[in-house]
Amino acid sequence: MQDKQLYEKGIEQADRSYAIFENILFVITLLTGYSAMTPVRLYGIPIVSLLYMLFLLVMLLLVLRKHLCTNCYYYGKWCHCGWGKLSAAIYKRNSGNQALGGKLGLLTWGTFMALPIFVMIAIVIFDKSMFMRELLYFIPFVILVIINMLMHKKDCEECKMRFTCPGSAAKT
Repeated sequence: MQDKQLYEKGIEQADRSYAIFENILFVITLLTGYSAMTPVRLYGIPIVSLLYMLFLLVMLLLVLRKHLCTNCYYYGKWCHCGWGKLSAAIYKRNSGNQALGGKLGLLTWGTFMALPIFVMIAIVIFDKSMFMRELLYFIPFVILVIINMLMHKKDCEECKMRFTCPGSAAKT
C-alpha cells in the first residue's frame, strides 16, 4: 500500500472499548433480525433465521476478513470494529482480493440490513395477526440499522483507508 493513498489525518488505531461496543451493537442487530424472522419455519425449524445467521457469521468473520482486512492499513491493529486484529489471527497479510471483498461486502451488509425488513413485512402480509409482534422487532431493528450506518460513516471519516477502502462511506 502506498502512503499517498492513506488519509493522513486518520487514526492510527481505534480504542478497544469502542470496537467492543460496536461489535455488541452488531450482535444485538443480528439477534434482533434473527428473532424477527423466526416465524418463517420449515418443519418447525426457523430456516430463514438460521440461514441468515450462518451466512452473516461466515461472511463477517471469515470471508470479508480475508478479502478486505488483509489488505487494510489496520491489519493486525484495532480498527473501529477490531476486525484488523481478527484477520491477522487467521490470515496472512494481502492474501485476499480487495475488489472481490468490496462486492461481497455490499452483498453481506445489504443482506444484514434488508433481509429482516423484507421478511418482517412478508410475515405481516401473510398473517395480519403477527403485526404487533413484528412491529416490536421492526422498530428496534430499523433504529439499530440507522445507528450502524451513522457509526459506519463516522468510522470511515476517521479511517486511514477512507479513500481506498471499497466499503468506505467517506471517500471525499
